[in-house]
Formats: sequence, C-alpha cells, structure tokens
Amino acid sequence: MADQRYVYTTHATEARGKKMGNIESVINEYAKEGWRLAETFQRDGTTIGIVFEREV
Repeated sequence: MADQRYVYTTHATEARGKKMGNIESVINEYAKEGWRLAETFQRDGTTIGIVFEREV
C-alpha cells in the first residue's frame, strides 16, 4: 500500500455556558472543502477543538 500524506487543520470550539455552538455546521463546512474529521479534543467533557485532515 502506498504511503498517504495528509495536511491537517484545527478549529477551536466555543462553549457558551453549558451550550455548544453548532458543531455539525462547522463539520459540514469543512467537509465541503474536502476536509475529514480526524479527532476531537475535550476538557471536562466538553469538546474544545476539532482536527480535520485531507490528502495532499
């Protein structure tokens, strides 16, 4: 299998009180540009960041 190379970008999420912004719309916007959700970062059970990847 050939090596695949990826580029990555991150998006910081913003929690307001105990409510999150619309993460689904963020993911869909990145997906339109060819990005794939690769990882999320959480702090105290709240998503604080999202990592996207796409092939070079």
